[in-house]
Amino acid sequence: MWEGEPDYPTSIVADSDGRIYILDHLNNRVVVLDTLGKFIREIPVKVYEEASLEEIKKTPYGLAFARLYGKEMYIKDDVIYIPVRDGFFVNSKLVKIIKIYISQNWKVEEEKPSQYKLNSINLEIKGVKGKEVKLEDKKIEGYKAIKIIDIKTKESKVLKLPEPMSKIYIDQKGDIYAVNHGYYIAPAGKKYDENHPAEYSLVVKYSIKGKELARVKIPYSVGIPFITGKGEIVALCRIPYEKYPRDPTPNGMKVLLYRAGGRK
Repeated sequence: MWEGEPDYPTSIVADSDGRIYILDHLNNRVVVLDTLGKFIREIPVKVYEEASLEEIKKTPYGLAFARLYGKEMYIKDDVIYIPVRDGFFVNSKLVKIIKIYISQNWKVEEEKPSQYKLNSINLEIKGVKGKEVKLEDKKIEGYKAIKIIDIKTKESKVLKLPEPMSKIYIDQKGDIYAVNHGYYIAPAGKKYDENHPAEYSLVVKYSIKGKELARVKIPYSVGIPFITGKGEIVALCRIPYEKYPRDPTPNGMKVLLYRAGGRK
């Protein structure tokens, strides 16, 4: 359990050893916990400062910071995983990634022709960029595909998934975990209703080829879950989260660990 002053924890990730990193957005710091949730130390960070890909990879917590700076991106073993919306793809030839950066308030103030734009995150590249092609004119709740880019070979592919998702994680074996949080999970055969209150978060485990391996439901009130390198599910919730269901700046936080089979 980690308790502190009224801070604003906005992101939570884990490294390959299971250490937990909580981004305290308000105080420009990262709080580090061990696998049992015990405080280890804090790391000062400048949330809006540029971070190069090489700088991120050289740090012992490189994977953690890759997700802190890139909300919808995961870097592992020179491979970048990016969720993409169903019905869209970018036809681009990737030659070299130079920097990853975001602007203040997570908004890009101006577009530059040498950048591949992904929401508020830019991957600056050298190469020939194609045009964005829209396949279907319809609204999709969440992401339904993952673009996988190999930094060394410059090759990329798109892996389509049957369930929408809001975040992705990769474990030590290379399996993909798609997390759906904030969307109503409809029964099989029915459409997703964006106006229906969310009931739970859904974590679906896929192989690198897109085959579903397992799925776990987490109560929506607990908080957004993330996956450690060992495939364990961890969620950051309020203390007590039942009493302050909509309070974004609680007086304390609690880390919940779900091991194999969803056991807490």
